[in-house]
Amino acid sequence: MKQRLTDTLIKQFVAPTVGRVDITDTVHPGLRIRFSCTGSKTWIVQKKIKNGRRHAITLGSYPGITLKTAREEAYKLHVEAEAGLDRTQLAKKIKDRAEAEALTAKTVSDILQLYFTTHLDRNLKPGPAREERKAQLLTHLNPLLRSRIDSVTRAELQGAVDAKAAEGKVVMANRVRLAFTAFFGWAYQRAYTPQNPSAGIQKAGKETPRQRCPNLDEVKEIYAATHELEGLWGPLFRLFILTGQRSRSDVLKMQWSWLDWEKLRYSIPRPKNAKPHIVHLSSEALTELFVIKKMRSEMDSRDPASLAVKTSLFVFTTTGVTPSSGISKAKRRLDEIIARNRQKAGRELIEPWHTHDLRRSQATELAEAGIDEGVVDRIQNHVAGGSKPSAVAAVYNKALKLPERARAQDAWADMVMGRRAAVISIAGNDTRFAGSRVGLDGTFR
Repeated sequence: MKQRLTDTLIKQFVAPTVGRVDITDTVHPGLRIRFSCTGSKTWIVQKKIKNGRRHAITLGSYPGITLKTAREEAYKLHVEAEAGLDRTQLAKKIKDRAEAEALTAKTVSDILQLYFTTHLDRNLKPGPAREERKAQLLTHLNPLLRSRIDSVTRAELQGAVDAKAAEGKVVMANRVRLAFTAFFGWAYQRAYTPQNPSAGIQKAGKETPRQRCPNLDEVKEIYAATHELEGLWGPLFRLFILTGQRSRSDVLKMQWSWLDWEKLRYSIPRPKNAKPHIVHLSSEALTELFVIKKMRSEMDSRDPASLAVKTSLFVFTTTGVTPSSGISKAKRRLDEIIARNRQKAGRELIEPWHTHDLRRSQATELAEAGIDEGVVDRIQNHVAGGSKPSAVAAVYNKALKLPERARAQDAWADMVMGRRAAVISIAGNDTRFAGSRVGLDGTFR
């Protein structure tokens, strides 16, 4: 409806009972007033921006904005539109700029917490890797946590990386660099900072892949020394060796529900590669678990602490609530035992080794003994290496080779226990090994 608008007309116009009615002013085309069934009267100006789109702009309500004021504002909008100025877009830019400034005014700590809750916790599975990434950022950004995130410089981040490298920890320094790059790249993409200070940070140095592979004699020596460790640490380190699995995630966090006593194996539901994994338990490995069960059964249930451990889901625990902590301290104790034993025998110190190196020892010795590499890879839950299948085979060949893996695990236990001569024959997958085996009641047969 078009009509010359007057104050009298606006005041006397009867609002619709439902919906709304618009009256366009003939004095200033583009200006109209909207009468709503709720009784409101709203000024609206519709204009086409030069070389742009047509859209409506709300000025406000009558009588707060009078007819005279509405026509004056409509005229201003008309002039702006002819000049190609879009008041709506300008307002949006101002709002966006204000929001961006508010974000960049936040501290590194503020944005870091957002990063943890909206990115890391959602996209990285729970476990050591996620917690390690958080710890790296909190530790190495600690001097900057109270700084505005838009004030962080590349020089400051490079300095943190270089400082870690100066400690002789090049690998760790490179990991810190990656953590910085991931965090600040994420923050930049989400406009939490107008620039990415991590762009261009140099690596601390070239990393040399670990090649340490304790030979069989060293593995036997380490295995023997574990019997001098106290409490659960001896069985824990022996299971590291006997199973060949990842020490912290796949053995230390073992739960009783993972164990299948009848099939002589345990299942890891969430290993590193996220593919559920089955591990055969040799007689020696089962013996260690029976030892722990016996230790549990002998605990005094009247003691709340003992009762918590006794009923815990975890195999290796001292609290009953979480897996045992202090593995690094136990490893140092084991190194001291080995060093002392070697000193007594007049031998040189053993070359430094990590628990993860024991996996390399198992894989190497089994391959040297003639075990198919595909079997060895499946034991350690790896994608095939030297025997890597074709891309098609990798997709379609889902064979688990559980019997072959069981025989190979038993063979490895024989080697560790010094029964390597007990190998009767190696013919393809038909490898047979002599040696005692443990029964379901924990006795040997």
